[in-house]
Amino acid sequence: MNTIKITRMALLCGASLFAGAAPTAVWAQEAEQPEPESAEPEIVVVGTQIQGAQINDVLPVTVLDEQAIENTGAASGDELFRAIPQAGTVAFNEQNETTANNARGDVGSINLRDLGTGNTLLLINGRRMTLHPGFQTELLVPVVSSDTNEIAPGSVRRIEVLRDGASAIYGADAVAGVINTVLKGNLRGGFLEADWRASDGTSLYSYRLSGGLGFDFGGGRGNLTVYGGYYHENGMPASERDYAADDNRLPLVEGTDFEGDSSFNNRNTFGPFGQFDIQAPSGSTPIGDDDFYLQPSTFDNCRLDFGGGICARNGSTPTSAVRYNRNSGNNLISEKNRYNAMALLSYELSSSVEAYVEASYYRSENRRNITPSAILSAVPVGISRDAYYNPFGPETRDGEPNPQRLPGTTISPDGADLIMERYRFVDVGNRDISVDKNAYRMVAGLRGNFGAWDFDTGFVYSEADTIDLARNRVSLTLMQQQINLTTPDAYNPFNGGCVDDPGNGDCTPNPQSSIDPFRISVFRKGGTSLALADFKISRDDLLPLPGGDLGVAAGVEWRKETFYDDRDPRLDGTITFTDSVTGEFNGSDVAGTSPSPDTSGRRQVYSAFAEVFVPIVSRDLNVPLVEELNLQLAGRIEHFKDIDETAAVPRVAASWTVVPGVTFRGAWSRGFRAPNLVQVNDEGTTRSNTRDDFIVCQAQVEKGLIDDLGACPGAGVISYRSGTENLVPEDSTNINLGAVFEPGFIPGLTLTVDYWRVKQTGLVGTFGDDNAIALDYLRRLDGGSNPNVVRLAPTAEDIALFEGTGIAPAGKIDYVIDDYLNLDSRISKGWDFGLFYRVPDFGLGKFRLRFNAARLKSFVQSAGPDGQELLAGIAAGVLPLDVTVGGLGELLEVNGRPKWRFSGSVNWGSGPVDVGLFGNYVGKVYDTSVSRDDPIVSDDPNANFFPVDPFFTMNLSVAYSIKNDTPLDGTRLRFAINNLFDEDPPLADETYGFYSDLHSARGRVFHVELRKKF
Repeated sequence: MNTIKITRMALLCGASLFAGAAPTAVWAQEAEQPEPESAEPEIVVVGTQIQGAQINDVLPVTVLDEQAIENTGAASGDELFRAIPQAGTVAFNEQNETTANNARGDVGSINLRDLGTGNTLLLINGRRMTLHPGFQTELLVPVVSSDTNEIAPGSVRRIEVLRDGASAIYGADAVAGVINTVLKGNLRGGFLEADWRASDGTSLYSYRLSGGLGFDFGGGRGNLTVYGGYYHENGMPASERDYAADDNRLPLVEGTDFEGDSSFNNRNTFGPFGQFDIQAPSGSTPIGDDDFYLQPSTFDNCRLDFGGGICARNGSTPTSAVRYNRNSGNNLISEKNRYNAMALLSYELSSSVEAYVEASYYRSENRRNITPSAILSAVPVGISRDAYYNPFGPETRDGEPNPQRLPGTTISPDGADLIMERYRFVDVGNRDISVDKNAYRMVAGLRGNFGAWDFDTGFVYSEADTIDLARNRVSLTLMQQQINLTTPDAYNPFNGGCVDDPGNGDCTPNPQSSIDPFRISVFRKGGTSLALADFKISRDDLLPLPGGDLGVAAGVEWRKETFYDDRDPRLDGTITFTDSVTGEFNGSDVAGTSPSPDTSGRRQVYSAFAEVFVPIVSRDLNVPLVEELNLQLAGRIEHFKDIDETAAVPRVAASWTVVPGVTFRGAWSRGFRAPNLVQVNDEGTTRSNTRDDFIVCQAQVEKGLIDDLGACPGAGVISYRSGTENLVPEDSTNINLGAVFEPGFIPGLTLTVDYWRVKQTGLVGTFGDDNAIALDYLRRLDGGSNPNVVRLAPTAEDIALFEGTGIAPAGKIDYVIDDYLNLDSRISKGWDFGLFYRVPDFGLGKFRLRFNAARLKSFVQSAGPDGQELLAGIAAGVLPLDVTVGGLGELLEVNGRPKWRFSGSVNWGSGPVDVGLFGNYVGKVYDTSVSRDDPIVSDDPNANFFPVDPFFTMNLSVAYSIKNDTPLDGTRLRFAINNLFDEDPPLADETYGFYSDLHSARGRVFHVELRKKF
């Protein structure tokens, strides 16, 4: 990134020091429409600001027209954008709902090239969309995205995907590329449409009602087009898919190399059979240990009978047979409603000036059940010795023998406190999550010409807000009060669950009267806004040159972005939890959720750009082997007021047509992405994770207490993450080289191939609390330490553990500082392939073929200085192989990023009949959370991880249109089957058994659509 004084902005623009965006032509042409609904020009080129410039095949652009959109079978913007092979993993999706810290609800994101959520710019009719109010962590960093579900497929004329960095054209967020959605405007007439879908073999169904109307007025000088739609989906429980119904997926890997691998049993140690720590000597009960957990009495190793068919077993880690299935009672697909309304107005004020207005409203309502609340391992809860249901309470209560005290112990007559270390409140019920969203957008502007100059100026205001409401949550303070009551209406955590099936449900629930006092609802409110004003001028014939007319464009833009994230008082530090038994403090009063402060921020950005298109050689010059040679130069300068950083980025692109039908193209550009508002303004997020304290475990290895670091028992660790205005924009360098072939002997055929390479530096990230602890381990072996790992003073027990090991005593980890920093760098590269063929009409109907493929060649992330120190320690053998550094090295096919993704379609039409066939392929990836118990030797670094199979689906559709002079004229009936062969998503060690950011769980979907034009 170039950091310069803001005063140079005007110089850059005025002198055209850098010329504008490298424009492009569309290789996938528009479909022929038998009955055009609009007089709007069919081709709008994304990637240039020069109106009317005759620029062909310069940049790689993929276009999905109405027929291509229909082929995808998409019912939402998320499904539509997932069908683009260059789109990467979708981090914001409805299955990613396990925590209030995720962007939950009916939301989708975009991630071209897998360069990271937030690196792709989404436009509507050429101008920015506002961001979705929610954010979540990706590689430990908060990321943001526009919501693709705000775009209803039925309102879209086409999608234009610029598959190359475009920061010099559009500014920040365009590192991976730009997706422009062109809406259906200038309608003349109207339509009504009804759509019904059902997933085969499940209870899932949906329906959609929509319509539109457009008409001219003012003697043809103006046009008003309005749309409206409603969509409803009933939702589907996880129990209807075998891969999602149970956290224990061992039966699904029988007969494979991973049969019996415990990684596929993800039933959780937190269930209705709790785990406790007696605050009394280990030998004071028949359990023989101060740590115990409850289990059915039919299980082995019972030490103490608790009655009711349950017993206590010594130890702190519940056996797998008693662990809980967190997907029990959950929804795999949520119930949802979507409402959208839109109006587009244009009016010619004069022969040279047109006014236009766009207004839209979108609302989504989403509801689902997720797993019941559990306490965090880092936030255990004290149970008083006087609590009514404490099995080791006082011998007498009110002068009478205490019926709850278990016999056969040497616990003090006054009783003993307990620490509840693992427990899930299953009898409270599954968390009931609703997320409601409203989004508004208004655009007003003028466009036209001043003589030979075209201009466009407009103002955008857009805002979105969400309310995430979680019911059936648990207040730690109120829950502890209820447990510690001395009367029978106390909450009893010692009654277990279902003795016949411990992993599902709770067969011995507490009465509702003891649950309601601590059952709460918890909210998270969020909002974003975007205000933007711009002015652009262009001319495609400024100067005549031997190769053609010189085109120029220039413009300025101002935008203001805001966001807020308002957490419930029980999460933001207003209402906290102080354990009444132990005195321990926690900033969150909500069981299972770490504290998060309210956060807000705003940013103003000033920018200017300039662009030049230079036709160097034209076919009229008759230069051998140079049919055409065109050059584009572009530059943009952008100043971010909040972080006081200015970025200037250039772009150079060229196309060379050797002979008719053979064109080579290339582009080089610099790009940038400013740290998002969350990364800059986060005032301190607290997270609790289970981590291994390697230096303590090393001492245990030296003392023979454990065999190796692989047996290191995890413990709850608090990490603090915060933003800073000292973050600087990430830099990127993009290279794109390609060719376009349009052989004259096969009319209608276009073939494209493109190579791309992106280098990113200064990526905003966190080092990771696990990496920080590993670095602390490495340095302590050499007598130092990592200051970001803050420890308590060593206790006498700690000193005794380290005595004789040669390692200085280390106290317990208090917390880890894990701030956002400009850290790593990344180089990714790959190939794109395209085919478009409009087959000449041979009397057999009209055929149209499309093919779009993305081949990811490599995706290498390199560490910063601290990461390199860790890698050097591993390479030197100082750090054992049990210590790994995640997220570095070659990440191709690792937890996403398949080598191959492609889609293709064949359409045939004859008279009133249209038939479409669409295929979509997502290649193999590896799930690194599962590795072979017996590693094999292979040149493939991923050979020992679990392979997630490729996923190929096909859609088939048949449509019949009525064209006659009856009232049925303009009626179209379409029947389609998505996922024709009912392919399940490939198995993965994920929450619902598949990668929801890559694959779909809807299975085969039958689809009937009725449309009437008028």
